[in-house]
Amino acid sequence: MNDTPKGRLSFLTPQGVRRTEPVTVGEPRRRTVPPPLTARDARLADRPVVRLTAADPETGPARLEAEARAALTVHRAFGTTPYRSLFPALVGHDMDADEPFLLYEPPRGEPAARLSYGISTTEQRTVERDLVLAVRLLESVGLVHTGLVPAAVRWDGKHVQLWDLASAAPLGAPRLPAGTPPYASPEQRRGVGRYDARDALWSAAQIVYQLAAGHPGDPDGPPADLASYRSLELGDAFAPLADARPEPALVLARLMPGPDPAALAEARPDPLEPHRQEYDRAMERKRRAAGVVPDRPPAPAGPGPARRRTWFGGRAY
Repeated sequence: MNDTPKGRLSFLTPQGVRRTEPVTVGEPRRRTVPPPLTARDARLADRPVVRLTAADPETGPARLEAEARAALTVHRAFGTTPYRSLFPALVGHDMDADEPFLLYEPPRGEPAARLSYGISTTEQRTVERDLVLAVRLLESVGLVHTGLVPAAVRWDGKHVQLWDLASAAPLGAPRLPAGTPPYASPEQRRGVGRYDARDALWSAAQIVYQLAAGHPGDPDGPPADLASYRSLELGDAFAPLADARPEPALVLARLMPGPDPAALAEARPDPLEPHRQEYDRAMERKRRAAGVVPDRPPAPAGPGPARRRTWFGGRAY
């Protein structure tokens, strides 16, 4: 139960610190996140934020939880690195509130859906590099963005910002039949096999091709006029099967020579360890109240080898 006075909002920062600040909630923001989530402009003390909540009581809570898990994972891995601007900037969250929510800084720029023929070839190359970099960074924390469409990609004239983190699925999990052609790969649309980072590489290739050509590509393979766009490093990412596409790290090395930036996500101390347990307890309370989990989980069968703690997406650190 939330006992915060009206006009004030209590939330946890990404570092797990509880804060209460004056809040004013404004109008809904269109096309910021897809249903069943909704976004509203708000002002927290003296700064603007975007407040995400679940619009649909049936499907929204699970989607909001997925967004929160991915956002916290990304913040933990990259919040103090030069690559943090590639993702929404998390301000706070409270998944145990009467109406659970996330707070982000407002999105930068405008959706890539509005950019065809609106940016230079040099800018297209930057979009291509940033998309592959984001795909590789998510891969390094065990996630793949399954909803990479022009509306989820923002461009501010200098860099990309990737939204809709609720669409980030665990690498290796069974694919679900979903996605919008041509941006979702054929395997993802059919729901066959397991999620692979190269699913998102297909999506990135489709978005970059659309920026260059001014129209969507082929939903099942390479565009017929691909040879006309020789500057695209993602040309071999149009293979219908993920196994035939290059690894994101290999494509990134062509676009951004040097050490693999994903190494930043490896062997990092976890500043959220004391606080993610509180998040897990909040989620357990929500599930128990909804009758999703039993009040008393069954006791383990017996002693066994110690397991490393896994963070969102199934990766152990």
